[in-house]
Amino acid sequence: MDASVVDESRPWLALPRDASVLGDAGLRWTSDDGAAAGRPSPVGGLWVSCYGGFHPTSEPVKDVTRLGLLCGPPNGMTQLGTESVTGSVAEGKPPFTYGFSARRGDCYRLFVVAGPGVSDLDVTVRSSRGTELARDHNEDRWPIVEPERPFCTYEDDEFAVELKAARGSGVVAAQVWVLPSGPAPERRDGGAGD
Repeated sequence: MDASVVDESRPWLALPRDASVLGDAGLRWTSDDGAAAGRPSPVGGLWVSCYGGFHPTSEPVKDVTRLGLLCGPPNGMTQLGTESVTGSVAEGKPPFTYGFSARRGDCYRLFVVAGPGVSDLDVTVRSSRGTELARDHNEDRWPIVEPERPFCTYEDDEFAVELKAARGSGVVAAQVWVLPSGPAPERRDGGAGD
C-alpha cells in the first residue's frame, strides 16, 4: 500500500488488523492439493465464504436470521431494524416491495430466503428515483444482494427493495444489514404486492 494512502476503515471494521477491508479478513486459502496457497481469493473472501455451507429449510424467517448471523457480524455488519420483513410472492404477480432509509457513507447487504415453493427469487434495490442500485445474480430461493461485497451509498436516500418470484410462489423473509459510518437509520416497512 502506498504510504500516502491512509486506510481509515480498520478502526471500525470487526476484522483482524492485517485483513483487507472488503476481502479476506485474514483467511488463508488452500490449493487443490490442500497446501496453503498463501494468497487470498481474488474476489469475495469472507463476504462469500460466510454462506458457503448454508442450506435453507422450510422456515424462511429462521433461515434468513441464520444467514444474516452467518454473514453479518463476521464482516462488521449489524442488522437494520430488529425483525425480518415478511411477505409473499408469486410468479407472474407484482413484486413484494418494502423500503429502508439509507444514509450517506453506509454500506448495505440484503439477505432474503423464500419458502420451498419458490425456486427462483429475484431481488432488486432501487433509489428513490427508480435507479437500479443492486440486484441478485443467481437463480435460487435465497439471494444475497450483493453476493461478493456490500453496496454503498454516497447520499441519504430512501431505497426500495423489490422481491419477485421468477419461478414458484410462497412466503419470503428479508433482512437488511448495514456497515455503518455512524448510528444506523430506521427501516420503514411497506406492503406493495401483498
